[in-house]
Amino acid sequence: MMNRGLVWLCFVSFSLAAMYPGRVMAQYTEKDIYAYIDQYKDVAMQKMAEYKIPASITIAQGIFESACGKSHLAADGNNHFGIKCHADWSGDTILIDDDELQECFRRYPTVADSYTDHSLFLTKRPRYANLFLLNILDYPAWARTLRQDGYATNPQYADRLISLIERFNIARFDTLCLQQQGIDVPVATYEPRQPAEKPVADKSTHPKPENKSSNIYDTPVPPKQKPSSGQSKVFTAIGNDYPAGNSPFSYRKVFENNHTYFIIAQSGDTYERIAADVQVTPENLRKFNDVFDSSQPVENEIVYIEAKAKTNTTRTHEVQAGETLRYIAQRYGVQLHYILKYNAIDINTIIHPGDQILLRH
Repeated sequence: MMNRGLVWLCFVSFSLAAMYPGRVMAQYTEKDIYAYIDQYKDVAMQKMAEYKIPASITIAQGIFESACGKSHLAADGNNHFGIKCHADWSGDTILIDDDELQECFRRYPTVADSYTDHSLFLTKRPRYANLFLLNILDYPAWARTLRQDGYATNPQYADRLISLIERFNIARFDTLCLQQQGIDVPVATYEPRQPAEKPVADKSTHPKPENKSSNIYDTPVPPKQKPSSGQSKVFTAIGNDYPAGNSPFSYRKVFENNHTYFIIAQSGDTYERIAADVQVTPENLRKFNDVFDSSQPVENEIVYIEAKAKTNTTRTHEVQAGETLRYIAQRYGVQLHYILKYNAIDINTIIHPGDQILLRH
């Protein structure tokens, strides 16, 4: 595989540029990542069904290795996984400067052929046999074992894959693939490891509003919030208050507010239980809902299952009795961090009925 010993990403004008020895790969944005996922999720799930390799791992490797299909190797050789020629390769080739000048890489007629060869590459080589002893839903173990078995030289390779999978909720396609095969998917078969880097947020694959972040690491985290001494007013809803969301990744009914998916908490629900049901981590679920203490949702409370937007088309909100800043953030589907920023206040600011709270610049 390609050497990943140097910095894999640098930020230029809020875009990503993967850096490799001797060359610079094409820049790509968060929008490119979503487009890549949408374009190749079906072929990745097909390969998962055929070869028992998690679709999430395949997609994440494709994003990382090919710079969302924008690298020279991907654009000119349809090679999305950085697979070199090796002695057993009899197909077409392309020469690329990598660890050494003009190294031989495999060239494919189509990207689908690259996906197939990636699956064969892992299944037919004894060095990767340990992968297929793992739980197919345990993507962190797959990522770490790939690194340990020598797929890449970068010691952070596993962290990069896990970060992509958790940031963009790619593991949902593993679940969906099994469901399409009629396989009953157990709840919470493992505890996902959080990335070692800056906290990231999961995304579903429906179209995103323009006010979402354009940088995959630009997910602001509000200041720590002290646990409240009493029960604060929470924003609740019933099933006919909002349009239904189109999310196949949960058995729960999903709704949409301000271009963001949410579910309605049931009696006795916890963030941990909801997280397992909607295929995200409890830590991310709490961040999505601006919860920074040990509290749990109450019955009929809105619980967002992805990161809220940065703004709302409504410019201001007039505070009513009993409302809190978090209540307003939940009502309008706007991240609390940005409401604090727009109003030049902090989390401890006391608001009063009649105050005007800005919801965008």
